[in-house]
Amino acid sequence: MMSITLAIYIFIVQFMSFIIKGLVGFGNPLLSNPLMAMQLDNKVITPANLLLDTPINAWIVWKNRKAFSIKKTMPVVILIMLGVIPGTLFLKMGSPWIIKVLLGVFIIGLGIEMVIRDRSQTIKSNRVLKIIISISSGFMAGLFGINMLFLTYFERTAIDRNEFRSNVCFVFLFENVFRFFVYAVTGVFQPIVFQIFAISIPAAVLGVLVGSKIDKKVDEKIINKLVITTFILGGFSIFVKALIFKE
Repeated sequence: MMSITLAIYIFIVQFMSFIIKGLVGFGNPLLSNPLMAMQLDNKVITPANLLLDTPINAWIVWKNRKAFSIKKTMPVVILIMLGVIPGTLFLKMGSPWIIKVLLGVFIIGLGIEMVIRDRSQTIKSNRVLKIIISISSGFMAGLFGINMLFLTYFERTAIDRNEFRSNVCFVFLFENVFRFFVYAVTGVFQPIVFQIFAISIPAAVLGVLVGSKIDKKVDEKIINKLVITTFILGGFSIFVKALIFKE
C-alpha cells in the first residue's frame, strides 16, 4: 500500500511537470522522471506516465485542432516509426552509453542552435531535413526511449505555438498508443502503476489548466525561450545520466 507521504510527493511532482506540458506541449517527463525516480523504480514510472500522457496529448491536440497540420505530422510519424525499428534492433547489441553521451551533446547543440538562429528569416519546410531528423528521432526513441529530435523540425516550421503544441502532441499521441499496446502485451502494467496513475490524474489536469492559463498571459518570445531551455535541459539530463549510469 502506498504511503500518504509518497502519494503527496507524486501529486506535487506531476503538478509541476504538467504546468510545463500545458505551456509548451512537451517536457513533463524531463522533470517528473528524475524526481519520481528518487522514490520509485523507473519500470513503474514510465508506464504510469504513459497512461497519463496519452489522454493529455489527445486533449491538447483537440484543443488546438484548428492549428493542427496533418500534412506536417503524418510524414513525421511514419518516418519516426521507421526509425524505431532499427533503433530497437540496435538496442539488442548492448548498452552503448557513449552514444548516449553523444546524443546529449547533440541535443544541447541543437538547443544552442535554436538560441543563436536568426528568427527574422522565414524558414521553409525542407524534405531532406525532415527525413533525416524524423528517422533519427525514431532511431533514438527505439534505442533510448527518447523521442525529442523531431521537435527541432516543428520548432523551425510551426506558424505559432498553438500549431507547435498540436503537432508535437499528435506525434507523441501516436507513439503513446503504439507503446500502450506493446506494454500491454509484454505485461509491463503492474498494480502500482495504476495507483500512480490515479494519484497523477488530478495533478496533471490541474497542471495543464494552470499552464494553459499562464500561456494566455505570456509573450510568444518567452514561450519560445522556455521551449529551448526545456530542450537543452533534456539533452543535459541525458548527458549526465549516461555518465553516472554506464549501463
